[in-house]
Amino acid sequence: MSKRKNLHLQYAVSLLFAPVFCFLYIKIFQEQNNDIFWLFSDIRSLFFLIFLYPIVEELIFRGLIQEYIERKTHKITVFKALSWANIFTSLLFVLMHLAYHSPIWAMLVFFPSLVFGYFKERYEHIIPSIVLHSFYNLWHFSIIGIWVLKQKNIRSFNVWFGYWKT
Repeated sequence: MSKRKNLHLQYAVSLLFAPVFCFLYIKIFQEQNNDIFWLFSDIRSLFFLIFLYPIVEELIFRGLIQEYIERKTHKITVFKALSWANIFTSLLFVLMHLAYHSPIWAMLVFFPSLVFGYFKERYEHIIPSIVLHSFYNLWHFSIIGIWVLKQKNIRSFNVWFGYWKT
């Protein structure tokens, strides 16, 4: 298999891993009662979380910080596939998430961050990491939302008009 086809296959597997990661998150934090009803009645916030924030975060962390560190460290790798730039950028990504989330939850973003950085380096472009990040966020908020609805025994929610039907 060519290197490019192998890279595309790795990318596809990473996309498929998004729901697995989100289900693991649910299992770890199932005792928490996340009240995110407001999110489903505020389409703009949902748009920001799924599309806008991943773009901004990837441009800052992968586009600026990781590229800067890559230039300074001359793309030194660890474990053959991960660069020091990716690892350090992912640690900074975790620190940024500590501002808004619990320490355990913030640490969980380390692994997807490594995946985003890996594909940014392999494709030598920021778009693959932006797409992955948005896809992970889409799955995260979809699965968390469904789980919360299930926990509260809510059968449906009308996003457009902002009311719950039980």
